Amino acid sequence: MKREHGFSLIEVMVATTVVLVIMAATLGTLTSALQATQAITLMADTQENLRAGMNYMVRDILQTGEGIPQGGITIPNTAGASAVNRPGPGTPAVSFGTFNTTWTALPAITSGYELGPITTTSGAATDMITVIYADTTLQDVNGHWLNEFPIQLPNTGTPGCAAGNATPEPQGSITQAGTTTTVTFDPTCIVINSGTTGINPGDLILLQNNNTIGDGSVTGSDAAISDSSGHMALMTVSNVNPAADSLTFSANDAFDLNASGAATGTIAQLKNAGGTFNVTTATRVWMITYYINNTNPVRPLLMRQVNMNQPQAVGEVIENLQIFYDILNVGSSPVTVTAAQENPTSAQLPDIRDAYIILYARSQDTFNNTSQYIRNNLETVVSIRGLDFYNEFQ
Repeated sequence: MKREHGFSLIEVMVATTVVLVIMAATLGTLTSALQATQAITLMADTQENLRAGMNYMVRDILQTGEGIPQGGITIPNTAGASAVNRPGPGTPAVSFGTFNTTWTALPAITSGYELGPITTTSGAATDMITVIYADTTLQDVNGHWLNEFPIQLPNTGTPGCAAGNATPEPQGSITQAGTTTTVTFDPTCIVINSGTTGINPGDLILLQNNNTIGDGSVTGSDAAISDSSGHMALMTVSNVNPAADSLTFSANDAFDLNASGAATGTIAQLKNAGGTFNVTTATRVWMITYYINNTNPVRPLLMRQVNMNQPQAVGEVIENLQIFYDILNVGSSPVTVTAAQENPTSAQLPDIRDAYIILYARSQDTFNNTSQYIRNNLETVVSIRGLDFYNEFQ
């Protein structure tokens, strides 16, 4: 009888076992690779969110105070009491309370220690910050920038600001009708509707005498000596008329800056004794606020708000924001600095020199291997360009 060739039961079982072992090892390696890939992806997303938010904050805080009087911008107040709305969480024209009601000037930095919301994972109130700086990029097609010339400069030279005019004499004007102020610019000096850099409703415009230096104090009770020989008024643009090259400022703006009825810090102080306006310049000012939006607790966002406009998310799943400040001790010799102040006083705000920013973020999805989120943080220090130098020479 011819013998049939084949495998015995034992041989089949051994071969099957070997195959299963190889498959288990392969699947284990593949699973580990997939888990590693997911972890790397989640970490990369977290770092990307951190970097995106941090880049915006560094750029704005670096410019804080640039083009702003050293003592800040005078705001409407009566007997040292003010009520200017502060941007923050909410829809446009809804503020996050007011700035300090004892301020007579708005400092370049307004700290917001634990004024933000408590996220479900941070366990503590988040910080917020508001900074201001002058816009030096607003140029028209002729290369003129907004505050290159005064609004009006009568009887000093040749009317207009055309190229080749050695003695330019801007022919703009400032007029008032009831609670509305209209500023008309000489179109040969500046064209305000200049594409993406043009002025829009909601922008902040600082009007100031051409000899204004600054006040040197934040509150009416501050003992700092005033170094101002002029006046200023910060106002919110209500309407832009490109055809007339003019801006109007009406009452009931979102900040409560226009027609506030306050005794000082308004456009009334820019007038001379005869009721006409002294030589005045206009500068656009950016007010930038950063805070955490926790409307969706599962997905807290780092928000960047320009003036009272619609805030934009610049970092996703940012769980916490903390800011510390280095503050110059004025008058110290040699110069000393109080480091890592988390909640500076009003008197210290004009002397902030560095800001330490810490952002905490987590992954948007949980890690499958642990069912937990992956977390990371990013920290940096910003030496503030507009406030970093202090003149110690008397």
